[in-house]
Amino acid sequence: MKRIEREKVIRNAYRTTVLVLTACCIFLGVLLVVHEMAREAEVSALERDLEAKGVVRNDEGLYSSVELFLPEKIYVATGVTIEIYNNQISSLGERMENYNVKWTCAVGKNMQRKFSVTGTEDLIGTYPLIFTIFDDNGAQVATASTELNIVPALQESFSMLTIGDSLSCNTATYERLNELTGGEIIYMGTRGVGGSLTEARRGFSAANYLTATGYEMEEPYEDVHPFYNEETGSFDWDYYKETTGFDPDMIQLFLGTNGLDVDPAENGDNIVRIVKEIHEDDPDLPIYLVHTLYPANQDGIGSWNNNGYALYADRYKYEEDQKVFHLMTYLEATLSDEPNLYFVPAGMCNDSANNFDTVEVPVNPHSDETEEVPSDAVHPGRAGYEQIADCLYSVICGTKAEWSE
Repeated sequence: MKRIEREKVIRNAYRTTVLVLTACCIFLGVLLVVHEMAREAEVSALERDLEAKGVVRNDEGLYSSVELFLPEKIYVATGVTIEIYNNQISSLGERMENYNVKWTCAVGKNMQRKFSVTGTEDLIGTYPLIFTIFDDNGAQVATASTELNIVPALQESFSMLTIGDSLSCNTATYERLNELTGGEIIYMGTRGVGGSLTEARRGFSAANYLTATGYEMEEPYEDVHPFYNEETGSFDWDYYKETTGFDPDMIQLFLGTNGLDVDPAENGDNIVRIVKEIHEDDPDLPIYLVHTLYPANQDGIGSWNNNGYALYADRYKYEEDQKVFHLMTYLEATLSDEPNLYFVPAGMCNDSANNFDTVEVPVNPHSDETEEVPSDAVHPGRAGYEQIADCLYSVICGTKAEWSE
């Protein structure tokens, strides 16, 4: 009897032990699952933070603080020199100088800070163009490629309407376009830049064109710009054509500097909306979307002022470059499938290191030694506007056959 009771006690103890061990295993399993989920959430959060800072993962799964962008095609008209600047095809900006880089192409010049190519009749054709970054050990960090198209120069008549901001208000752009086209462009708009008509307004952003915004920075003053239909309360392309009588062959849309932000979505979406609104009324109208420019160096950004009041008081070069880069890539991605839209890569093709006018200032208040400091953070000198014109003209030469009769 005692033996039976003892065996019963042993069996109960065994069952209890098994139940306890099972419960422990279940608990440990749940704990491991929770831990793994927490780890994955932490990794995801880290990846988002890294991505927000421009740190991306390469094909081997290794992290690299390099994000590159080249458009699908680069156009170069004969008689024109187009340059692509290393610092302006990456979210790194001037930090690109810490890497070893090269351009690979059958034509053009693989230079220290840029790729440069001059279009000639003998070189007309299409060429692969590859940009590669290496670390100090010679290991490839990142690469980007595009199709370089050297195309014949055109001098054919067409009409153009420019919707823009102050970067479209300099006569040098239109004078260079006239030189390249033999004066064949017919400019349209209610405002004038030198002898050329435009719809460019200083200080305007895409948001201003979408709302009932007046203009008083220069004559003629406006209670509201002519694209805004007060009856519908919206940007209205048909309304603009009916009230002004202008019906251009193409549009140059050059916005983005006003409204730049670390997050490009709001500014970019406003630009996209203008494109969509125009194409809603006029789907076959070609729009040439010009990417905005990179700013001057930190001395230009930090010293730009109005009667002593700082205009860019809290801004710094690296972040401003990232704003431009990410707006460019956002627009390219968002509008990649938009018909009758052509991107003009002026941002990466303008020499922001050298195109800003400068003034001589003492290196310190009591020194006779001086240094050159950009006098403006946003608006380049004449050479910058001429490079914009070269870039726009080249894209037109390479694409006009797609929309002209």
